[in-house]
Amino acid sequence: MRMKSRNHNRERGAAMVEMAMVLPLLVLLVFGIVEYGLLFKEKLTIASAATSASRTGATMGTRDAADFRMLRALEAGLYDQVDASVLISVDIFEADEITGVASATNVNTYFFTPDILPCKWTPCPDPDAPGGAVYGGTWIPSVRDTELDAGGGGLSVLGIEIEYHHDAVTNLIPGVDRDLTERALVRLEPDTFGS
Repeated sequence: MRMKSRNHNRERGAAMVEMAMVLPLLVLLVFGIVEYGLLFKEKLTIASAATSASRTGATMGTRDAADFRMLRALEAGLYDQVDASVLISVDIFEADEITGVASATNVNTYFFTPDILPCKWTPCPDPDAPGGAVYGGTWIPSVRDTELDAGGGGLSVLGIEIEYHHDAVTNLIPGVDRDLTERALVRLEPDTFGS
């Protein structure tokens, strides 16, 4: 009887040691799944918002409010994730039609500043704001090409690139707390009716 009791105690002790060795790895695995799951969710949300904003810009063409409407579409696509600590900057740029590389000169950069109302963006590209629209660079909407050439080309390729920061939830997994970018490209719609 004593022999059975000793074997049972030894087995229980071995199980405790095994659990002590495996539990930290199991906890780390669970936290890793949570951290990377949240990172992937945020990445997909921002990519979807960038696509929505680029489509808005494609239909706005050369209208003065094009950049402002794109930024508003971006805000709407991010739902409650719009935060100055998350959004670092938003670039609206002309892209090369073949490679998609951003132009070095035709770029407008905006920063999300929710405390500055009613625009919430610095500089404010809202044409209805006091003082009118102030663009974040040289690629103002009126110079964008929305005229369809006889050969089917000639339309500007509009890009939007969002730089954002992802905060880690637990700080247990390295490489999760970092800055990321999402980008979307779209060819401008032909302006058949005039702006």
